[in-house]
Amino acid sequence: MPVLPGWIKRVSWVVWVLLLASLPVTSMPLVVKLVRSDTVAAPSGIFLAVLAVIWLIPYLLKHGVLPKTTLPLFLFFFLALISSLLSVFYAIPLYKGHGVVFEVVTALATLIIGVLFYLVTVTIIQDETNLKKTLQWISIAGALIVIWSLAQAVSWAAISRYPAWMKSIHELYSVGPLFRQRVSGFALEPSWLAHQMNVLFIPYWLAASITRTSAFRLKVWKLSIENLLLVLGIAVLLLTYSRIGLAALLVMLAVPVVLAALQLLNKVNQRIFNMDRIKQSARFLKVIFQVVWFIILAAVGIGLVIGLGFALSKLDMRMASLFEFDFQHRDVLLYYAEKLSLAARFVYWDAGWGVFERYPILGAGLGNSGFFFPETLHPYAWKLTEVRELIFRTDTLLNSKSLWIRLLAETGIIGFSAFISWLFFMAEGIPAKLKNTGKLPAAMGWMVIFTLIGLAFEGFSLDSFGLPYLWIALGIGSSMYFSKPGNPADARTRAAS
Repeated sequence: MPVLPGWIKRVSWVVWVLLLASLPVTSMPLVVKLVRSDTVAAPSGIFLAVLAVIWLIPYLLKHGVLPKTTLPLFLFFFLALISSLLSVFYAIPLYKGHGVVFEVVTALATLIIGVLFYLVTVTIIQDETNLKKTLQWISIAGALIVIWSLAQAVSWAAISRYPAWMKSIHELYSVGPLFRQRVSGFALEPSWLAHQMNVLFIPYWLAASITRTSAFRLKVWKLSIENLLLVLGIAVLLLTYSRIGLAALLVMLAVPVVLAALQLLNKVNQRIFNMDRIKQSARFLKVIFQVVWFIILAAVGIGLVIGLGFALSKLDMRMASLFEFDFQHRDVLLYYAEKLSLAARFVYWDAGWGVFERYPILGAGLGNSGFFFPETLHPYAWKLTEVRELIFRTDTLLNSKSLWIRLLAETGIIGFSAFISWLFFMAEGIPAKLKNTGKLPAAMGWMVIFTLIGLAFEGFSLDSFGLPYLWIALGIGSSMYFSKPGNPADARTRAAS
């Protein structure tokens, strides 16, 4: 690490703590007025700007080192920039006074914000001490989310409304409403809360629980703080009624369950097939046993999914028609999706794919895909009230509602491949982390796994680069690639990477 004045380090750490503590808030009215955005207007962005000036720039000017995981990210940023600059020469349709240059600059700004979140995280955490302190503050921020979300749930369950004092507090941190029956925490809406939990908070709490490690010394009845927050965080995620969020959670939880089942299978194999009586036919019986074990696991998994679907069909009105199928319509899939209140999202994805088909190599440029939507929307889209409202009664530029579709539409197959390469590069060092003798590197390896699982699903729900949770989570994972000469702990990390 470059030698920086002590006051810079101390002030930067205080601002970093404030950034972490403000992570739950996504759309504060005061910040909305400041940045003139009615969606992503997080106070953490203000603290990020301060850190970029007083920490990141001096760090880089002093020839501070960045981990190798930043290289694919810089390549993606360069390709997105090239795609956006080339879009000036495209025949982009006009749409209700929106300017192409403004949309491109705005989109590039959000990407720059995301990259800065990543770079600040990866440079300010370079040893296990700072890592533990960072994880402590992330858990504190997550605890605030849990407490406030459960307060919302209790209030609605008790009186079927939210009291005036709760609404007054809500108006201080969000420009969005409080939702009926669904908790939103400090976020703009429940799906954003689910995104927070699935990409940052639950991945860390689940990873810490699996590896039996903790950033805190305090325990409650032999349970770590992360154990308790994991249980409560899962409850909060369920209360958001985010369907994509719930799917991501199920897959995350399935990973340790499947691993435990495989370990159990291995132990059973060793005990049974080492018996003298069946050693001669052990190979055949082992195959039969493994097939039966797989069928049992698959049956249990399918049963759980069906049971969960049935429960959702009773608890969530949007899912009431989950098991009602009608194949007599021309657009069967979209008709079924409309009954589940998913059709609008499907047609946005399809429209974004239509933009990708027009510009498959480098895309239409960041921020530009919405200009083409009136031309690429599926005919079924015009039957949907939401789509008609947005097109005929607002001046909102439509978006794909999916990070993956947006990457394809706006950066093409080359930009999409570069972004995916960055994620694969992040995953490259996970096996070494999991085999590391230290529990904390192993926990960070699991955290990256769960973050990538969460992102795989959440990427079909949100498409903004400006939300900090992905960048901070992967920044924490990248920070484990750092090593400092003469530091034994860092030498071990270097060897593991």
